[in-house]
Amino acid sequence: MDYTKKFNIGLTLNTNFNQFKKFLSEYHNYIHSFYFSLPLGVKFHTRTKVALAFLSPFKRRQFYKMLDLAKSYGIELELLLNTLRLDDELIKKAADDLKKRKIQIDSVCFLESYYESVKKYFPDIKYIFSFNNGLRTSKEIERIISNYKADTFVLGSNFIRDNALFERLEESGKEVYLLLNNGCSFNCGTCNNTGSTCNETFYKNKKNLSVEYLYALQSIFPYEIEEGLIDASHIKCFKISNRCSDIKFIRQAMDSFIYNRVRRYVEKDANCYAYWGRAGYFWKYFKKMDFDKIVKFKEQILKIPYYEDK
Repeated sequence: MDYTKKFNIGLTLNTNFNQFKKFLSEYHNYIHSFYFSLPLGVKFHTRTKVALAFLSPFKRRQFYKMLDLAKSYGIELELLLNTLRLDDELIKKAADDLKKRKIQIDSVCFLESYYESVKKYFPDIKYIFSFNNGLRTSKEIERIISNYKADTFVLGSNFIRDNALFERLEESGKEVYLLLNNGCSFNCGTCNNTGSTCNETFYKNKKNLSVEYLYALQSIFPYEIEEGLIDASHIKCFKISNRCSDIKFIRQAMDSFIYNRVRRYVEKDANCYAYWGRAGYFWKYFKKMDFDKIVKFKEQILKIPYYEDK
């Protein structure tokens, strides 16, 4: 699998500029785009850690330098407007901030309820329907296609192996960004920027299924793409959830897919399970999970022997 220009990555502040610069010099050929939220207040953020980092004037300056550097490598910039607390005035504020700083973004990822404001303040760029819209059926996606200018869909959860849907969207002139490591429950009925629904669904599932089975089902291992179980030919980008993580996390998550390696990471550090499924409820089980059981469940679910490069 050729991952050139295939990764859609969160712009992390958990680094310094020189580390970021070195990372880009080595990995820019693999990166299609960076997604980010602006330092314009907590309402723009789903992650408290990121919002708090932006309280530092130094970090804010670093952030804008990072955007400029990414752009110099031809990497696309994707603005996130995917939190529940935005309104027309705040969306205009985001557009004004980018204009003032002469930052040209390539796409905006947003919630359905913000569509009219996005259309008003961000015309003529790529429109990405956020995973946080909570789309869970093909019928819901067809409704979006029929009613909105929708260029791209971020898919995860129960869609992670839906090759027929990927093909259908491509045939409709749409793009798919597939979340590689969000690890959401397939039967979670909504996505409302809070952990309560996620946790409820997970613990309900756990009454009947082991943590290893749920992780095997809800995670994506590199060999699933290598073997075509997930058909990459209809997928524009692979999205990694990483904005609270450091550069080491991003490097190793990307490397695991580029080189089809898994076991060596979890043997060194069980928290590396987050490279392939980082839903919050899994973290406290990482050190207890049995990798060989996960592999056996993968083989049962996917009907193909497990392998990875040595």
